[in-house]
Amino acid sequence: MQGIKQDLHLTDTQLGTLSGIAFALFYSVMGIPIARWADRGNRVNIVSLAAALWSVLVALCGLAQTFVQLLLLRIAVGVGEAGCIPPSNSLIADYFSREERPRALSIYLLGGPLSMVIGYFGVGWFNELYGWRIAFLMIGIPGVVVAAIARFTLRSPGRVDP
Repeated sequence: MQGIKQDLHLTDTQLGTLSGIAFALFYSVMGIPIARWADRGNRVNIVSLAAALWSVLVALCGLAQTFVQLLLLRIAVGVGEAGCIPPSNSLIADYFSREERPRALSIYLLGGPLSMVIGYFGVGWFNELYGWRIAFLMIGIPGVVVAAIARFTLRSPGRVDP
């Protein structure tokens, strides 16, 4: 965060806004309409589209030149991430029986904290070696590959998606 603060000449308030409310507000607000879309739409398409959007937007954060640009990108990242959770939970519910579901959801939900531990280490390393801009690119690009894998390997059991 310090490199971003110095490079973009941000105040502590702006930095806090970028790392907190900008992401969290839109993540929580957009979760509701995306969940409704997941009830009616193709959940695999929604997950893969949201993951690709999320990843591309994270990578684009490395190209931001101003606070406003980075703020808008962080807001959009929240929207992209919000598009993964509801349809993923729905798919897990269809893939696993009632008895297996708590373990499956626990493993899925463990991905967030685990990726933060690994991600902070990796981003810190990339930041030290290449700077914060390259760090954003390096963590965004693999998500596009994962989104493509999700799109072409996941199926929606249990109900017929439109």
